[in-house]
Amino acid sequence: NIDLRWNDIDLKIGQFGTVVGNEVYNYNENAFYTHSWGFALEPTHHTGILASYTMSDDLQIGLGLANSTSAAINARGVGSSKTWLASVSYTLPSGTGALAGTELYYGLVKGDQDGASKGSDAYHYASIALPELVANLSIKVVWDHVEYESFVADSNILGLYLSYALNADTTLNLRGEMGNINADFDGNGAVTGTENSDDVKSLTLGLNHKIWDNVISRIEYRHDRAAAVGTADSQQDTVALNLIYSF
Repeated sequence: NIDLRWNDIDLKIGQFGTVVGNEVYNYNENAFYTHSWGFALEPTHHTGILASYTMSDDLQIGLGLANSTSAAINARGVGSSKTWLASVSYTLPSGTGALAGTELYYGLVKGDQDGASKGSDAYHYASIALPELVANLSIKVVWDHVEYESFVADSNILGLYLSYALNADTTLNLRGEMGNINADFDGNGAVTGTENSDDVKSLTLGLNHKIWDNVISRIEYRHDRAAAVGTADSQQDTVALNLIYSF
């Protein structure tokens, strides 16, 4: 993409990351190697234009127009339909007492998938990042919500992220999620997206250690449980070890 600045407005033109979701596509930029269930629900990239404007030290807004909700480069929606993107970020000022520094964020993506004819879906994301109420501990609560235009129930995932710095080089991370995922249908009632999963629960625990300036080691354990429609609960345990060299 191309980054431009025009009259105090930052413009990003081309393919760029979406405005919804707590995690990003690149694994090394997240606290965990495995992505969250919330990440699986939301779009990841768009082809279009995104404008960002800083109204004050505490308030930033964004507005964009993209081809579709699909991550494919130059993906197109149905006919001439486009996808709208919007975001607002607000940090509580010093006059709000103990909650001063709390970061509030909301993002919205509304549009069609690549060539799909099932209608316009709405992807909502909201987060609250609390100030450091306890020394070295960061707390963030996130909510991913998808409203499908077709005749299915909405999807909802609520997540909690905790990060505790043991020292300058070592951080303990925890991610907990719960909610439900409903399949996305086309106009003919055929499943086009994630299989229905109710009572989703996921817990991920990880330890990040900086070995050298450019090398990070990560080990994490993850447990997932969900109940697919018409079946018993299914469970999965994952152990992942990463060595990341950034250059």
